[in-house]
Amino acid sequence: MKRKHLLVTASIFLILTGILRGIGGIALLIKGSQLATNITIIANVLQIRLVAIGLISLCALLIYAGINLLRKNTYRSWYFCFILLCLFLLGGALNGYILFGHPVDQGQTTNFLAVIIIGLLLILGRPALKERS
Repeated sequence: MKRKHLLVTASIFLILTGILRGIGGIALLIKGSQLATNITIIANVLQIRLVAIGLISLCALLIYAGINLLRKNTYRSWYFCFILLCLFLLGGALNGYILFGHPVDQGQTTNFLAVIIIGLLLILGRPALKERS
């Protein structure tokens, strides 16, 4: 597989991850504590709204990062993707703590797996980036 294809795949995964975060944020905003989850939501209404807004914001940033990496293919966009992956993990742990009372559950394990896959694709595709100017 060519290095450029790895970056394209990572970008697509970033965009899909962003879309899924956004759907989760919208569902949380609409349903609140009535949202069907494996663990009971213990957060109050304000906390739920803040988490939902955070998820929607992360959605926009992840989609922007994926599109930016596709269009510009620069080191700056590459680093931005890594910063957002760290924010994605930190936000997942914080959201788990706020909503459920503990930061790590099966959802956070899925987040780690997604970050590892996207991160590997970004690292392996790095040689295809445009030279620094």
